[in-house]
Amino acid sequence: MRKLLRILFFILIIVVLNTGCSNQLDLKSKIESLENENADLRSKLEQVDSLSMAYQDYKDKQRFVAKESLIHALPIQNYKIIRPIAANTVIQVLDAAQCQDQRLWLHVSVPVYDSPINYKGWIPESETVRLTENNIKLVQGDLFIKEGTPIYEVDQYNQIESTVSTKISHDVRGRIEKRQDSYVYFMSPGGWYFWVQEKYLIFPVLE
Repeated sequence: MRKLLRILFFILIIVVLNTGCSNQLDLKSKIESLENENADLRSKLEQVDSLSMAYQDYKDKQRFVAKESLIHALPIQNYKIIRPIAANTVIQVLDAAQCQDQRLWLHVSVPVYDSPINYKGWIPESETVRLTENNIKLVQGDLFIKEGTPIYEVDQYNQIESTVSTKISHDVRGRIEKRQDSYVYFMSPGGWYFWVQEKYLIFPVLE
């Protein structure tokens, strides 16, 4: 019995020691993580403190974002992200500036369909292209539909044939969620979704 108790005692000591070592390793890892986070924050603060923007005239008043991108609170890479920009979106250019990273940044307004907050920010010009006749039909947002256009308020495309269309009572802006045959599934502010023939869509006007 005493031998068994000794064995159990030694096992308990080993468990306690291992737990202590594990806790020390976890604590060391957390400290290192906090130190790295602190260094990253200091670096970002230094970039903000030294931020220099040479504003310049910019010809384009709108640009096309072909791939999903992000807008930043300041023209600093990896700084605070305000919101994503969906692919195939037309954005409005408010200003342009050359920054200390030697890149040209655009201050832009992006279309939003929920709460109208944080919809203005900075994006590198290199992540945008000019809106042209070649890419305008790729645009998914921001698009418009005029009052009186027939729409189908159903979820699935195959439900259109068995549904009576209704006419919208006011002009509507929104974004194409998907295309099928000659129709598009349209998302508008307030979470309003419907199907409409693509021929009724009003695309941005080329400059």
